[in-house]
Amino acid sequence: MNVENKRSQLCAMSFLPLPDAEVRNVPGSDKLQVHGTWVFIDVSSGEWKESREEVGKPVEQELKATVTDTSSSMESQLRTLFSVDGLLLIGLTNEEKKVIGTDEFPVHVSMERGGDPAKLTLSFKRSSPEPAKVLESF
Repeated sequence: MNVENKRSQLCAMSFLPLPDAEVRNVPGSDKLQVHGTWVFIDVSSGEWKESREEVGKPVEQELKATVTDTSSSMESQLRTLFSVDGLLLIGLTNEEKKVIGTDEFPVHVSMERGGDPAKLTLSFKRSSPEPAKVLESF
């Protein structure tokens, strides 16, 4: 995956609500330091895309993930979790782990129920001033 055109299958996902996160971000750096408790989301499949048309222009980011546990408790838990903006930690099939969002530009995840059999689709599409970054603990 290169910086100019990113496309990879998503195989793991966690979310950290911004109010529960301590973030150290240096704009322009490819690393992001985050402290907080990530909430694991059991996704069955997903896709992550990130591309930049020109250097200095916003990065286009798009995520779509499927959760097959459609129980009322899971749906309620996810609605509560995504009621606030936050950071997403994704694991990709090429073994990279990336954080999407920063303290200044958090992610807002939408959720939709549909299909037969039923599934929950988590998604967002946005322009971001910074690409996804490598997670660093502190």
